[in-house]
Amino acid sequence: MTGPTAGAHRSLAAGVVRWSDRVLDGSVAGLASWTVVFHLARWTGTGRDGALGLWLVVVAAWAVLRLRGSAGRPSGQAVSGSPSGASGPDARWFADAGWVAGGLGAVAVLVACVDVDGLWWPVLWAGLALLLLVAVRRSLPSARPSSGGEEARGGVPSGTAAVAVLVLAVAMAVLSLVMVRPDQDDVFVVNRSTWIAEHDAAFPERDTVFSDDVLPIQRPAGLATSVEALVGAMAALVRVAAASLAYLGLAPLVAALSVVATWRLLRGFGARAPALATWVGTAFLVLDGAEHGSFGNFSAGRSWQGKVVFLVLVVPTLWHHAAAWGRSGRRRHLRATALGVVAGLGLTSTAVLVAPAVVVAAATATAVHATTGGVRRNRIGWGLAATAPAVVVGLGTLLADPQRLGDLAAATSSGVVAAFDPLRWLDSGTEPIGVVRMVFGSGPGALAAVAAALLAWTTVGDRSTRLLLLAGPVVVFGGFLAPGVLDVLNELGEADAIAWRTVWILPEPALVGLVLTQVRWGTGLRGSTSTGPVVAPVVVLVVMALTGTAITSSANRGTELVWPPAVDLPRPEVDGARGLIDRAPDGGTVAGPEGVDFAVSVLTSTVTATNPRSAYLRGRHVDAAFRADDRRTLSHALDHGWAEWGADAVVDALDGLRPDAVCLRSAPAIGDGGEVADVLVAAGYRADGADAACRYFVRAIP
Repeated sequence: MTGPTAGAHRSLAAGVVRWSDRVLDGSVAGLASWTVVFHLARWTGTGRDGALGLWLVVVAAWAVLRLRGSAGRPSGQAVSGSPSGASGPDARWFADAGWVAGGLGAVAVLVACVDVDGLWWPVLWAGLALLLLVAVRRSLPSARPSSGGEEARGGVPSGTAAVAVLVLAVAMAVLSLVMVRPDQDDVFVVNRSTWIAEHDAAFPERDTVFSDDVLPIQRPAGLATSVEALVGAMAALVRVAAASLAYLGLAPLVAALSVVATWRLLRGFGARAPALATWVGTAFLVLDGAEHGSFGNFSAGRSWQGKVVFLVLVVPTLWHHAAAWGRSGRRRHLRATALGVVAGLGLTSTAVLVAPAVVVAAATATAVHATTGGVRRNRIGWGLAATAPAVVVGLGTLLADPQRLGDLAAATSSGVVAAFDPLRWLDSGTEPIGVVRMVFGSGPGALAAVAAALLAWTTVGDRSTRLLLLAGPVVVFGGFLAPGVLDVLNELGEADAIAWRTVWILPEPALVGLVLTQVRWGTGLRGSTSTGPVVAPVVVLVVMALTGTAITSSANRGTELVWPPAVDLPRPEVDGARGLIDRAPDGGTVAGPEGVDFAVSVLTSTVTATNPRSAYLRGRHVDAAFRADDRRTLSHALDHGWAEWGADAVVDALDGLRPDAVCLRSAPAIGDGGEVADVLVAAGYRADGADAACRYFVRAIP
């Protein structure tokens, strides 16, 4: 294509790259500034609207400065890779990479298909660590690197490629709108947004699920996340329900931006066809639904949750800017890296572990190649400095929980040698293979993911990019999954609940897309590529589709595709929740099956549900007055239609909890629910209609 048409296509592509990068960086900067404003508001007692107003002023000022400062700046920059963006091996790459690639491939097969646990894991890990060490050594500079500040640039993509990425972004946004896969984390996450939307006051410091900012919060000590407050404050500003804004506003926006973030990262890695690789990596996510903790299930189907925003937007952004800082030394990349760290802290506690690891790994990998002597140390040092907010928050979390200090003191008094028992470390209590299974599962899908992580470095010719692609697996497999490391994290900070998320250091969609499209598997006449970048992804994705579980499958925790778009709550329980809310006064209490109570807590904070999540019936907020056993007894009876612990236990629960309205499941698991209905009538409740979800009862006796 030549002439004016080619120029128009290049202009279109350059514009898409420029504006997509700005939107990505602006989104992360906005989240970072909100995190600061939120905690400033908590410290000063500023109300919801005051905090939101200050944030909007900051965002407007930042946007003006950013647009002025970016005038004339070239677009299409890559964080690493060859200047052309097309460097990569041909079909002889296995031979070129040598025995190291073959060994890592064998390890990938073992990890994906065999439960290597107990003392076998240290054996496998030792071999894996050796292979990664050799790979790193082979990727170090072959000659004295320059001390200049060059920043590698990728070529501007074609207009067709840019449009293809935008189409994919829209498709993922639509998928997030029509996909319903309820997640009980929303009992806390979206309930907090709902409470803030319904209360023009200072941000809550305590529980909003079972009380009106009175009981202790359910979650462990640590820095409060801020994204829920942003959703609630914005919902109040635009006058929509917080649940609607989260599920139907934030979710599609994040899903679309995640595609653009992966595309930018692939351009930086020097992918031959970054748009195609983005499509392949995204298709991998859609097919990766077998495990609850998979990368696929932490994508479009849950893109309103802070931890998912961190995974799909912030982690790729940190890889991009930290690597660019190490390579070029440009301060704007360092600032963007620091903003990404702060934004992560406002999204999830996982950022304390993941963000510093990504920043240090990426900055070090590129600084080693781009600089010498003091300049190299300066860039690595400033990269470390950018992680300071996460390090401070992590230390503060340990100090904030006196019980942890007591445990550490007890461990110290019992003897340092006992705490570092080699056999205990080798045979981990928290098995690394269990973490792998939790995220990757097993079988073909797991093999594709693990192999991509371990072998992505072999698909590029540039040594700097190779080292960058090795940095993730070195940190994850060589570091966090080393024998005993997960146990130590759990001992220090009860990190067992989030330690498995250290795998999120790996930008998995980009790695899968890179590996499956970068290698040229065959050549045609005159050395031209024949089926090259198409065969491998098609074969792998077809196998995954036939042997695995897509995130859209009903086998993935009952996922449904609905039209028109609906809030991501259990159906038809959400209808029962609305029926209960209509029958209860403001400040009242309702009771129903756990799924109905879950939906009640998400939809409103003016009515309190007795048991929206059974896991929350234990913890620091639970005492005798909380009546946790009564909550379990009542929700079980209303869900199953019979009194497992006897009618008297149900009567006692009703007397103690005194719900204003009750939902008895219309189609209980056993019988017709007559036993529980009789108990309700005897306890002073009268029938008040029915629908597909519930038979309703309201309290007739004050």
